[in-house]
Amino acid sequence: MSLADAVLVCLWVGLTAYALLAGADFGAGAWDLVAGGATRGAQQRDLIEHSIGPVWEANHVWLVFVLVVL
Repeated sequence: MSLADAVLVCLWVGLTAYALLAGADFGAGAWDLVAGGATRGAQQRDLIEHSIGPVWEANHVWLVFVLVVL
C-alpha cells in the first residue's frame, strides 16, 4: 500500500464516521421540528438538546480530521 492509498483510507474512514454520526444530528433536528410550539415543545427541545450535545460536538471533530489529513 502506497502513502497515497493510506491517506485515501484515512479520508474515507473520517468521511464515513462523519456520515454515520450525522444521522443522529439530522434526526434530532427532525424531532425538534415536530416537538410543538414554543411553550408546548420546550420540554422536548431541552431533552433533544441535552442528548445531542456530545454527539454534535464529536461529529465536527471528524470534519477537522478529514481537513487535516487532506
